[in-house]
Amino acid sequence: MLGDFQIADWVGFLFLVVVWVVYGRFADALPHPLPMGKPPNLNAAMHRVRRQWMRRMVSRHDRIVDVVLTGHTVNSLAFFASSSMIITAGLVGTLGSSGSAFRVLESLGFTQPTSQFVFQLKIVGLIAIFVIAFYKFTWALRQYNFLCALIGSAPLPERHPSQEATDRFAGSASPMVLVVMTSFNGGIRAIYFAAAWLGWFIHPYAFIAATPFITPALLKRHLRYASNAA
Repeated sequence: MLGDFQIADWVGFLFLVVVWVVYGRFADALPHPLPMGKPPNLNAAMHRVRRQWMRRMVSRHDRIVDVVLTGHTVNSLAFFASSSMIITAGLVGTLGSSGSAFRVLESLGFTQPTSQFVFQLKIVGLIAIFVIAFYKFTWALRQYNFLCALIGSAPLPERHPSQEATDRFAGSASPMVLVVMTSFNGGIRAIYFAAAWLGWFIHPYAFIAATPFITPALLKRHLRYASNAA
């Protein structure tokens, strides 16, 4: 059965896995201590911004802005988690009727002929990617509950907290934001690379070409936003 895979199929699959892992390590890296100059990536730049957010929240008497920001993030996490679950359910349904889907794909003139077993494995791989995305989003949502507890325990400005107390709170809360958003970004990356995986249904060469097409787009936005946040 695995003999139905061509060399180009294995090259495309391994290429995607390597690029996904390497890019994830770069995007999620957070040097300790943070450099004083330009941050190395968006994660480090936003960590500075979030620490400053936690400091300013302590001095705010009216924290409606902070409530709105946290609520917006929770809604985004819930949306992406539910979307990933719906897509996964749809793909499972497609796998159950893979014979019909395979015949439709075969009828297209621009796709490479392959076996139904290989087609089913491609669907299984796509399901695995969206399961990873769902796990990332739901894990971030659970961690955000811990963050909300930390935000709720922030020192009140009426108590005139010292600078040391403010820094201590910011040092506790901002790493939790970092953990949440790192997991969130991991789910977003899974969706991007799922788009590259779709090229495999057309041709292995399209799959190989889609991966370096997606990665520079991610990298460009990552570096540009890191420069703006700095």
